Amino acid sequence: MTVLTDRTQDWSDDQANRPSYRGRHRAEGPALTPFTALTQTAAENAARTGAIAVVTSGMLASVFAQTAHTAPAETQNHTTLANATPVSNTIDNTTTRAGLAEKLVTKVKVTQNADFWAERGRVSVTPYAETEAGIAEAEAKAEAEARAKAEAEAQAEAEAAAAAEAAAAAEAAAEAEAAAEAEAAVAVEASTDLGQQAVNLALEYVGVPYTWGGSSPSEGFDCSGLISYVYAQLGIDLPHSSSEMLNSGYQVSAANAQPGDIVWTSGHVSLYAGNGMVVEAQQEGVPVQYTEMWQDNPVYIRVTG
Repeated sequence: MTVLTDRTQDWSDDQANRPSYRGRHRAEGPALTPFTALTQTAAENAARTGAIAVVTSGMLASVFAQTAHTAPAETQNHTTLANATPVSNTIDNTTTRAGLAEKLVTKVKVTQNADFWAERGRVSVTPYAETEAGIAEAEAKAEAEARAKAEAEAQAEAEAAAAAEAAAAAEAAAEAEAAAEAEAAVAVEASTDLGQQAVNLALEYVGVPYTWGGSSPSEGFDCSGLISYVYAQLGIDLPHSSSEMLNSGYQVSAANAQPGDIVWTSGHVSLYAGNGMVVEAQQEGVPVQYTEMWQDNPVYIRVTG
């Protein structure tokens, strides 16, 4: 049993009998009000029968002594408490505690056999690079980079080989072109020499009579007979026909004409001697002569050995 003292009446008597001294000081301590007893008793009962929550270093520890029912505290105003019947000095301890706790404390209902635990300890964290997935990703990245590097090197080698091949081909082409030019120069020189020799020989036969179909100094010359005879002396066989002589060499322009070229027109040929002059057996009654070229727009045929 708990004996509760109705301090409300004592407080009222004390306030009525206490003289007022404005200069008097009370001992240090909390002020006493009509609710002090109720508050202290409720706090004690709540601590014994309710829930205690302690927060220490981030850990929540809960202790429940008995089954509690969640119930909101009833709202009391000053008038109700002032008119309340004084509490008996011999109130059952259990009843008082339960009633005050139900009225003033909000509790949480839990089972009698509830277990509460908190785990503490050092947490070990593995870096992603050291995990299986991280290692696999790093290996795949390394392989991709190695593959890309190998492909770049192979491409660079292929480009270098292609460039070297192109350079070699260009060099070979340049050498071939130079050789062709040299050969052409030699051919031109030889042709020039050959043509000049032909002209020199033809000049020796100036004055030989014109003979149709003639092909020697003894019998006379016609136009094609004179040219075929001169080149035969130089070891070159030409047809005894003006029309066929068109295909006895290759054509050159008038600007590039040189001594020894055949001056061809339809039905007649002569031997170009340079500077616009020719050696020819022109017609019946006119012997071989060295004369100014009279043909208009002839074709120049260069004879090669």
